[in-house]
Amino acid sequence: MRIFVLTLGLVISVHMFQGAAAEENRPAAVLTIGSDKAVIARQSKSPDGRYGLAWLPKEKEKVDWALLESDLAAFYEKYEAGEVWVVDLRQARKMDTLVSSSGYIRPGTHRTLAAAWGIADDSGRRFALGSYDWKWGTDTLYLIEAGPVETRHAVIGPQLDDAVAVFLKRTTPQARAALNITYLVEGLPEHGTKTGFADAATVLLPFAARTSPDDRQVGEGVLTLKLKGSGAAPAVTVVKIARGAAEPEPFSNDARLAKADAELNAVYAALMKKLSASKRDQLRDEQRAWIEQRDKQAAETPADAGDSVRVVRDRALTKLTEQRAAELRQRLDAASR
Repeated sequence: MRIFVLTLGLVISVHMFQGAAAEENRPAAVLTIGSDKAVIARQSKSPDGRYGLAWLPKEKEKVDWALLESDLAAFYEKYEAGEVWVVDLRQARKMDTLVSSSGYIRPGTHRTLAAAWGIADDSGRRFALGSYDWKWGTDTLYLIEAGPVETRHAVIGPQLDDAVAVFLKRTTPQARAALNITYLVEGLPEHGTKTGFADAATVLLPFAARTSPDDRQVGEGVLTLKLKGSGAAPAVTVVKIARGAAEPEPFSNDARLAKADAELNAVYAALMKKLSASKRDQLRDEQRAWIEQRDKQAAETPADAGDSVRVVRDRALTKLTEQRAAELRQRLDAASR
């Protein structure tokens, strides 16, 4: 099955680039709340479609909303964000304000708004990480606690920056200079194996650090964070920092997708043992063709405004992989009689 796995990784890497291009061209949606219109931020919706981030243009009375549908890139270029909200998309309700019109948003950073949402606990509360970046790294990183009654947030970037800096300076001489750190929030899975939410209150957050001002990369890794509702705002504890690639192999990172892939590999291998040499060659060719078609179909799965292209793709891959495993299991049962 090594040929199967390696082929799969190659195809998905290609579709990640295609997905990024599709995201840039995908029309955004407008959320109307009272007299205000807000743009649902790309890559910000929770996997169940309930929550997201939205931003309000500074000049609310002079916005050409038709441009948002006809030329998304031009809209983001023309208008800057005046406020950023956490929103309930199903009820068209503002839940919290991350930054208000009296605050400061670095020009252009609204284009990088993203959120990664965890699973809900027994009380219906869930945590999320929200961020926006600029050319030197993550400008602002939020911990959001969305609950049935109220939603709260805290800015956690400086706390994580300090922890990463201390960690890197122990072993990396170059890291003793000032660091710019990027936290890779976009596309983190709701159920992750290497990054993303391990459970409702634990998240594995990848990062990459570069020196300032010469912009040399000096380290990358993954932070293990424990999240807690505490007082007036949620709080985070850095449990562990591990060195390693900040962008893990994408196929195995979603726990549900990894499970489906493992089951498919097991059924495929068992079926191959039941077949003659010529039938094995036929199944191998069939499986390769199926992989190509499966990945193409998943990459072309339509995403709503605000959806993470990667999360939507992984969800489609999981469903198709489970269907293929069930099909091959039926053939295995027939061959075993």
